Amino acid sequence: MTGIGAGGQTRRALAHAGLVSIMMPAHNAERYIAAAIDSVLAQTYTNWELVVVDDGSTDGTSEVVSRYTDPRIRVIGQPNGGEAVARNTALRNMNGEFVAFLDSDDMYLPSHLEVTVGYLLAHPGDDGVYVDGYYCDEAMSPLRKLSSRRRGPFTGWVYPEVVHGSDVFGPPLSVVLRRDVIVEHGLSYDEDIVIGPDWDFFVQFSAKGTFGYLDEATSLYRVHNASISARTGSRRRAESLAACRMRAIRMPEFALCSVGIRYEVFYDLLVNLLRESPERQDEVLRWPEFEALPADVQARLLRLLASRAIACGGEPERIREWLRRSRALAGGDRRGALLSIAYRVSPSLCRTIVRARTLRQSDPLDTPPLADLKRPSSTTAGA
Repeated sequence: MTGIGAGGQTRRALAHAGLVSIMMPAHNAERYIAAAIDSVLAQTYTNWELVVVDDGSTDGTSEVVSRYTDPRIRVIGQPNGGEAVARNTALRNMNGEFVAFLDSDDMYLPSHLEVTVGYLLAHPGDDGVYVDGYYCDEAMSPLRKLSSRRRGPFTGWVYPEVVHGSDVFGPPLSVVLRRDVIVEHGLSYDEDIVIGPDWDFFVQFSAKGTFGYLDEATSLYRVHNASISARTGSRRRAESLAACRMRAIRMPEFALCSVGIRYEVFYDLLVNLLRESPERQDEVLRWPEFEALPADVQARLLRLLASRAIACGGEPERIREWLRRSRALAGGDRRGALLSIAYRVSPSLCRTIVRARTLRQSDPLDTPPLADLKRPSSTTAGA
């Protein structure tokens, strides 16, 4: 993980008051980047700088960007390193008091910076603010509001809810932050995370700062097949999301989350994301953060972990050990007892029963993100 570095007081003193620095990572973005930059130029709040990081594009991205001569736009070229690397490059080259986010295929509505920066200027006690917006199709026709897929809204210290799931903020373009929090705590993007580095970054930030919310739709998020989330396979997505979960669990603030949230985080990590990595599952089960859960919660997670492994044909010795530990922690758990007996008597019959019970459960990793938001093609619609 690359640090931004701490020089807190000096760096804050050098920040331009009221200036908002907008990060725009771009890789092979020639199709949409002009519209994204134009939406910045159309902002009613004019005290901004746009830091475009051309992350090793091989198409016409650099040619499109070179047409813009506004001195507030700075372009940094680098070899392709991925989203997190590009975002860290942007962070290192910002001068503003505030940080905003705009991917090269998205757009702001004209009032976005005026609304968000205006809120932070008027509310010095908050370190970040987020707003509503729209999911749009490739032509930027609105499909649904961002808030339709969010929990909340939550305000204040939102860290537990952000740890719980990435659906507090949604796409990063709806968020504006104070940069001094980032600098003071040396926050940066984990460059090993392919899917979800923004979620991981917001988990880090929300542990240190507080948020306000404005019920105004000022951002447009484009849903299309060329996005990295649409192009990344389920296994690699699981690996990245597991990394996000594991980093959050190891944070000292995780212990301040409710038992319910900690249970949900461990369930997602152990049962969903690490299901093809039993050695890593065993590693997490030895973590002090897992052992800090109430005994009955540990027992339930072990039982559910064993149940998933039974359905998937996991290693018998490991399954028996998880069931043994579950019963030792909660001997009165009737479900755990029945599952242990059934597996001991006939593993194959037990597997059949467990599979039948889980047949209708949807797999969160099988469905590409936002797949339900895409409009049907004209051919499909007329069929």
